[in-house]
Amino acid sequence: MNLITVDAASCKRDGLCIQDCPTQILGWDANGLPEAIQGLEALCLNCGHCIAICPHAALALGALRTVDLEPVRSECAVSPEAATQFLKSRRSVRLFTKELVPRDLLTRVLDVTRWAPTATNRQPLRWLVIETPDKLRELSRMIADGLRPIPYFERMVQGYDNGVDRFLRGAPQLIVAYAPIEGFDPSTDCTISLAYLDLAAHAHGLGTCWAGVLLAATMFNSAIVPFLGIPDEHKVCGAMMIGYPQYSHARIPERNPLQIKWA
Repeated sequence: MNLITVDAASCKRDGLCIQDCPTQILGWDANGLPEAIQGLEALCLNCGHCIAICPHAALALGALRTVDLEPVRSECAVSPEAATQFLKSRRSVRLFTKELVPRDLLTRVLDVTRWAPTATNRQPLRWLVIETPDKLRELSRMIADGLRPIPYFERMVQGYDNGVDRFLRGAPQLIVAYAPIEGFDPSTDCTISLAYLDLAAHAHGLGTCWAGVLLAATMFNSAIVPFLGIPDEHKVCGAMMIGYPQYSHARIPERNPLQIKWA
């Protein structure tokens, strides 16, 4: 099967697909239609830019046709003002109700992360959702044991010893991001995907908090990764507490002034 196929009757020969191809592997055939340049097909990232940009639904990438893609709906566009408030109003939530987020809702939130950008479109991310109370409690204990020798975490460890879990904050669920060790930059890929998760959760009225302490603890307690069941040749790249917030925030706190330099 050809990498791309073109409906000659629909194609307007505007070259948008050729211009927008990230790896520049498309060109013109003898009939003035787009085609994959011979010998470069293997460089395709399967990113879908070529079929996404075609306004005439004239292109297919493998078995995926433009007409099969979800359209960008103008009625769902977000105004700059709404987007700005949405982003500024996102908070790190550390007080959760005990109610579990339903799995179908968590699945919808996580599904959006499939569109987070990844290096060369490898999409390496895998997710682990921990919601069993006993497993969360044991994980907090393992985090405390791992961070116990580190002076920076002394107060958090003391709090844990006194019955106050500042590691996982009593969140009903914890989402762990992991990926194969091999790849261009799986840690950055995971971080971007976690940011997508953070914002998607906010849109659904859920509370989140980045669990950086888990990532730190994996460096000092080698038992954590096996406990999580992460496969060999994979690494934990980040984690996020998630649940329903006990309270809502009515104001947007200020931040440090923007620092920018033009060159």
